[in-house]
Amino acid sequence: MGYIDPYVYIIFVFVFPFNKDKTGLLVGSFILGLFIDLLTNDGGIHAFSLVFIAYIRFFLLRLLSGKSTFEIEESTIHTLRFPILFMWIVILTIIHHFLVFTLEQFSFTHFGHLIFKTVVSTLLSMVLIIFGLQLFMTKKSHA
Repeated sequence: MGYIDPYVYIIFVFVFPFNKDKTGLLVGSFILGLFIDLLTNDGGIHAFSLVFIAYIRFFLLRLLSGKSTFEIEESTIHTLRFPILFMWIVILTIIHHFLVFTLEQFSFTHFGHLIFKTVVSTLLSMVLIIFGLQLFMTKKSHA
């Protein structure tokens, strides 16, 4: 009915290694967002939103975890504590969805609808993202 738009492609920003080149993350995010925009004919809103969360992801993780830059660069998504990882994913997903829906609507006249759509889409996206991370990012045991 036009209220729920889960965007699972943002998982790219979450699983990109912390110790890799930040420019690669930003360029990869732009290309992925542009590809989504070309498929949906949205004019750059996905590219902007994805690059924005890719840009702030490291700063937000440092803020939430209280770790230094070196400690974060040495960690992986597997080594982060679950509460910090979950809050980090939730905040970035909310920011992404809010940006996408705000740019899509390009008006604050229906602000309640914008917030409702952001919350509902974020909830479904979170379920799919957490499920995807659990399914594809499990540690391999060498028996």
